[in-house]
Amino acid sequence: MPGGPRGPDGPRGSAGPSAGTGPGGPQAASLTHGAVGRLVVALGTATLLQWLGAFAIAPILPLYLEERDVSAGGVGVVMAAFFLGALLSQYPAGLATTTRGHRPVLVAGLVAYAVGCAGLIVSPGIMCDTAMRVLQGAGAGAFEVAVLTAIAATVPPDLTGRAVSAVYTGQIAGTAIGPLLGGLVGEQRMDLLFLGAGVAAAVASVPVLVLLRPDGPGHAPALSVASTGSDASAVGPTAVGPTAGGGAGVPGGRAGGAEAVAAVAAVAVHRDGSPGHAGRRAPAWASRRRTWSPLAVVGPGIEGLLLVAAVNGLAVGTYETCWSLLLTDRGISTELVGLSFTLFSLPYIVCAMPAGWLADHNDRRWLVVAATATTGVTVATYSFIGSFWLIVLVSCAEAIALAVSFPSAQSLLAQESGPGGAGRAQGLFTTTQTAATAGAALTSGALYAANAHLPFVLTAVAALAVAGSLPWLWRRVRGTVVPAAVPAGAVPAASTGPAGGALASHLITR
Repeated sequence: MPGGPRGPDGPRGSAGPSAGTGPGGPQAASLTHGAVGRLVVALGTATLLQWLGAFAIAPILPLYLEERDVSAGGVGVVMAAFFLGALLSQYPAGLATTTRGHRPVLVAGLVAYAVGCAGLIVSPGIMCDTAMRVLQGAGAGAFEVAVLTAIAATVPPDLTGRAVSAVYTGQIAGTAIGPLLGGLVGEQRMDLLFLGAGVAAAVASVPVLVLLRPDGPGHAPALSVASTGSDASAVGPTAVGPTAGGGAGVPGGRAGGAEAVAAVAAVAVHRDGSPGHAGRRAPAWASRRRTWSPLAVVGPGIEGLLLVAAVNGLAVGTYETCWSLLLTDRGISTELVGLSFTLFSLPYIVCAMPAGWLADHNDRRWLVVAATATTGVTVATYSFIGSFWLIVLVSCAEAIALAVSFPSAQSLLAQESGPGGAGRAQGLFTTTQTAATAGAALTSGALYAANAHLPFVLTAVAALAVAGSLPWLWRRVRGTVVPAAVPAGAVPAASTGPAGGALASHLITR
């Protein structure tokens, strides 16, 4: 996939809007390594707690509903209500992060999820159960979008992959530990599981409130850099513009005082020789289409990423309905079915941070292509394998592919949307994935009943088709980015942060 996006409109070297302003607000300023560490601690801890509580409930809830004499169709409605809530909330949540900042959306999502848990404790019947699951899904969907937007809008490009990997590791750890806790409690004490999940969501808001400063309009940048000189304004104005070599240049910018230091310290240089940007500047095509429409963020790179999101959703929806059926049809015990989820999670957790490093140091386009193709091959094989342990081995290969795909895709999404479109792009990405998940979950059961191979093979065909189309779709998309040296006089102010942030910063930048 050679080449890169065209440079900005206007004459070469012309000054553009300030690097630290414009759409996306103050949070568009890139973070220092230490500040990234604090951000990762806050978002990773909150994600782990929210997903742990959610997945303590999810595997046991159908059994609980069945014990209350809810029909199989009713169980399906209650379970699908969660996806409906997420589908309805994710794009509006993306818009809200643009206008209000990611911090209030994070907290609002966690509160909504906790309220839904409390409602399930006192629910009198299936109608209330369904409404509370919609509320849970809406809260979880808004929370996920805000987490990913916080990374996309604030983390420097050369650290995005590892920051995303850290957050996804929290998700996978929650999916590995939560079902074990739910199984220990059992469906007879679902009230304790509902209460525990609600408390976990409430506790998850603590690191968000403590470690993240208020962001959005009217607030200073959440985390920034400072000068060691006696007067930050001595740095003077600065401009970032296209190089004489041409290619994928970005608009220039002028900043004064401390803003200038933050801008200079966050500059990145792409491997094609073109300058990067302080914070994240919207691509040239985005500046011509600033509307609230979802189509406003669809650019050369976003189209391919939405296809990747759809494939991920199809795979998740297929597994949601057919994985347990496939294993039990082969005589696998319920205990081993549960173990298969944990065994899938382990290689992902082990490979997540190395995969994030790969995303930050290699061509992310080819990483996503390879991972999507691997997903297609593995999905196609499951229904043809009779051995449980061989199925687990293949699923481990898929887990490694997903560990590579997620940070690379999210890093590309942040690059292609820019700060002004980060919230909308994340909302559109997650909405696409959730819609595909819901559609696959609703249809794959009937496909499996017709032919056990059908849902897996159709998902595999879709994945391989997308993998084959991505090189053409991304032929003008920039694949790699590396940081430039930080100028003398600009040092991270984050070195005085919490110990947890320092540790996370060390892990994410080593």
